[in-house]
Amino acid sequence: MSCPKCGVELPAGSSFCNKCGASLGGAPTLSPPAGPPSQDPEQELWRGRFSGRAHAHRWILWALWVAALAAAFLKAVPPAYQSRIEVRYAFLGGALAPLLGIVMATLRLKASVRYRLTTHRLFTETGLLSRDTNEIELVRVDDVSVHQNLLQRIFNVGTVTVFSPHDQTDPHLEMVGIENPIEVKEQIRNHVRRRRQGSLNVENL
Repeated sequence: MSCPKCGVELPAGSSFCNKCGASLGGAPTLSPPAGPPSQDPEQELWRGRFSGRAHAHRWILWALWVAALAAAFLKAVPPAYQSRIEVRYAFLGGALAPLLGIVMATLRLKASVRYRLTTHRLFTETGLLSRDTNEIELVRVDDVSVHQNLLQRIFNVGTVTVFSPHDQTDPHLEMVGIENPIEVKEQIRNHVRRRRQGSLNVENL
């Protein structure tokens, strides 16, 4: 190649003329420095609510109560009174009243509290008619634990506790009656680590 100003021969790829100093317009362009990596889009990972299996102990107690009532009806009530409609209704009411209480308590907990986990946050939604929503940033979570009694282990339900001391709303969140609690705990823990690792990478740039 030659200089367009003075005509001297130059090596290929030169940016300036060695003789007259003229710019040859071949200077390589520099790409702008890379900025911090963009955050991953927030995606929903899990939804959960109270499971009726968490009331297994109440169902067992109710079954024992019905069995005791039936035994009392057959042994303690004279045969002449067993056929009376008011006596039968009394024993039937005694058997169904606890059942109604268990069903109502289960439905209330199932409908009034919901949980939602994303790659960034853990949401708690409470209320029946009106609804309040609170959230915990996963990067603020310090620890996650699971508690299960014997029956809960059999039915694979339990309480998942999320410890977030820096969160003013729910520093000690207990998610009661959650199905597959071990899997939920590990899912929360893994994404807490990912969020913290991502925050450290951004800070080190």
